[in-house]
Amino acid sequence: MLTKHSAVLRITVITMLALLGLQYEFGMAVAIANPPSLPPIGFSLAGASNALQQAGVVAVIHASLGSGLVIFSLINLVLSLRSGLRSVQVFGSLAFLTVLLAALTGLLFTLSGFQNDGDTHGMATNFLLSFTFYFLELYFLKPVPASRS
Repeated sequence: MLTKHSAVLRITVITMLALLGLQYEFGMAVAIANPPSLPPIGFSLAGASNALQQAGVVAVIHASLGSGLVIFSLINLVLSLRSGLRSVQVFGSLAFLTVLLAALTGLLFTLSGFQNDGDTHGMATNFLLSFTFYFLELYFLKPVPASRS
């Protein structure tokens, strides 16, 4: 793998880990604030946005950051697939999938009127998996020591 490409991918993964940590903190703040119980909403981004507004500014930030994480994770996926390293490709793909699933379960939780605890569990599980997969991707991106002749 090219050294410049490897460095960019490492920075991307480290940034993802930091953003996931921030996302965790916002998610915990939303959970502790006990969002309102609303009637379930039909599949509508306007309805989800309205529900998030009712839950408060931290919920809006959490959802916005989650959307950004999906996009940033897609960028990381492309970079990892171009790396040529099988382990990086596998963990980059798994990390993207779990970030996407966390976002989808977050949307479903919002559409349930903040009532479906299974969706909350889905967010938490997929967060933990994505953090783990990004950490493993970073591990496999470690520089190869120069061989001594």
